[in-house]
Amino acid sequence: AFVDVREFLLYGRIPKIGTQIECSILKKIRSNKVVANFKSPKGSPIYYRFAGGRYFKVITNYTTNSSAERCLLLDKEYADVIGCLLSSSLSFWFYQIYSDNHNWKAGEIENFPIPQIDDETRLNLIQLYKRYLADIERNANIRISSGNSSYNVSEFKEYKIVKSKSIIDEIDDTIGILYGLTKEEIEFIKNYEIEFRMAGDN
Repeated sequence: AFVDVREFLLYGRIPKIGTQIECSILKKIRSNKVVANFKSPKGSPIYYRFAGGRYFKVITNYTTNSSAERCLLLDKEYADVIGCLLSSSLSFWFYQIYSDNHNWKAGEIENFPIPQIDDETRLNLIQLYKRYLADIERNANIRISSGNSSYNVSEFKEYKIVKSKSIIDEIDDTIGILYGLTKEEIEFIKNYEIEFRMAGDN
């Protein structure tokens, strides 16, 4: 399937989409400010992993001590809100269509659109993010290294983000309205590549 994507180009990026519903979603979300507008050298940190993660991404407001972890400093009022937004299936879809599907570069994250949010919604998203973080920690496993690893670690934390999909769906239901998405568009995002994302133990 093919669609005209010329109006959705980012620097060095052509979106990998082929349906009109994806064009509609991009058209709606791209009219907003982007993460880069909320960067602040004295802001609060949001941590992300620039590699790995497969069908779910780990976005926290604390370090997980991963060797693939990077940090963005964001406006203190919006750091947790942006952490919540980046944990959504909408963010995963945006990553899939604009990235190389392996590395998550800072420039790609900084181009993710952030909708206009009033104070009540901001506080609701912060609480939702707290629930999400508590859930991913509850579902995480501590893995003991086999000793054959080339990395000098005795143990590491393995996140099972797939087990928090119901909370991720809540995030998408909440933010979809902020972006002006229809119910059909929100359901498309929640179910994007669902057969792969939910397969196995991830």
